[in-house]
Amino acid sequence: MQFIMTFSNNETVTFSETDLLHAWKNDTTYLNVGDDQAFYLDEIFNGSYQDAIATSSEQQLAKERPILALAGLFADADWLTFETNPEKYYQTKAIVSLTTKD
Repeated sequence: MQFIMTFSNNETVTFSETDLLHAWKNDTTYLNVGDDQAFYLDEIFNGSYQDAIATSSEQQLAKERPILALAGLFADADWLTFETNPEKYYQTKAIVSLTTKD
């Protein structure tokens, strides 16, 4: 199965259920640290779609409706990457559609 993400600039990204995904969330803990004003991303997921549904408490639902698992992950994440040392980050709030293709 393949997934197709379309972004607000009409760019599309296609990835398979075994491709590696990295999901990142903005880390705002610096707000409570005093002088440390650096900004960071926290990795909240590292794995494939298969890894995501394997750890889901709703495995059957995720298998029946695969977009639900990814949509939940993308809703919680702020950024996505598809490489271990990425050159490009995708902002999740720019995703306008997520579809599947067999």
